[in-house]
Amino acid sequence: MDRYLAQLEICKQIIDRIRHMINMQHIQSNNISCTELYNELYKLIPLVPVEYKVFSDRLRDKILPNLKMPDFISVNQFGQPLSTPQNGINPYLFGEVIATIAYLNGYSNNNSSSFWDNIHPQIVSVAKGRFDDSYYADAVEAAFKEVNTRVKGIYKNRTSIEKDGVKLMQSAFSPQNPIIKLGDISTETGTNVQQGYMEMFVGAMIGIRNPKAHSNQTLSKADAIRKLHFASMLMCKLDNELV
Repeated sequence: MDRYLAQLEICKQIIDRIRHMINMQHIQSNNISCTELYNELYKLIPLVPVEYKVFSDRLRDKILPNLKMPDFISVNQFGQPLSTPQNGINPYLFGEVIATIAYLNGYSNNNSSSFWDNIHPQIVSVAKGRFDDSYYADAVEAAFKEVNTRVKGIYKNRTSIEKDGVKLMQSAFSPQNPIIKLGDISTETGTNVQQGYMEMFVGAMIGIRNPKAHSNQTLSKADAIRKLHFASMLMCKLDNELV
């Protein structure tokens, strides 16, 4: 655990430096090398406690492979494609890095004995009974339906329009015109954070909201705990909406 906390602190410091470069020095993220951040996040992944595996998996499978800006492809005078290597930070993925590390840091500083103590009360209310009865897939489905219901209510109250699922999340958290603002979109970093959260809410609706619809396998207790942490992170972020 000491190694994990130390590595988490290193990642936080790098993120803070990059945010300062973007917001105070006005350096675009695609002009900031991703190498140091990539390497330290890579070191963090195997140290993340098993109950937060959903976040280490996301770092490994989604964030790190796309953290670097894609190489620039152009065409020369003969119509041949030319590839110019890029090493800058993908701004949208940097937003996801900020959100993920902030969540891990918050719960790593909570030394509670039960994982439910770290879960948002609304998630506890809909999922704990099912979980305690060993209906793990039902518990996860209920948790993400509760996230969807909350976003749906906020969105309809502010727009008088009813949407659901992926389209709801794309409209509610759009970095161009967010109905629910989670990042300061007047800054590049804030816009990246908004985009990152939008992608996480969308991803939750696509891949996790109904685990029974995507697999015939029974969801394990450990997997359910990881997914409930993810639902809790989304719900907690809604509590901290920017007004």
